[in-house]
Amino acid sequence: MDYSQLSDFEINKRVAIATGHKKFKGLGWQGTQEDSCSAVIVRGPTKIGAFDPCNNPADAWPIITENKISIMFDSTDTRYEGEYHEWCDAISSCQKFGIQYQSNPLRAAMIVFLMMQDANNA
Repeated sequence: MDYSQLSDFEINKRVAIATGHKKFKGLGWQGTQEDSCSAVIVRGPTKIGAFDPCNNPADAWPIITENKISIMFDSTDTRYEGEYHEWCDAISSCQKFGIQYQSNPLRAAMIVFLMMQDANNA
């Protein structure tokens, strides 16, 4: 699946499910996506409330470290390569799963996490 085509809300929802979170009773997965915030409302092993690993380091970092996902920045000198500076890579420790050139490093890491989960469940 091409996770890069999904909204942050959809990625957050899939990450929530993969990490053992459940829908918050009465609210379902609804979050505050109407006002451009992409958090899902969850009840889970480590959190009750808004869960937004695509944009909140407090939600993303435990997933990144636990799954040994690396994030690298493209610091190419603009004199030689133009003005293309962004997070160039998020990759699993085995280097089997990765995504390149995402403007948001946390989102990129969550996409890699979902790719790793797909492989584990195949």
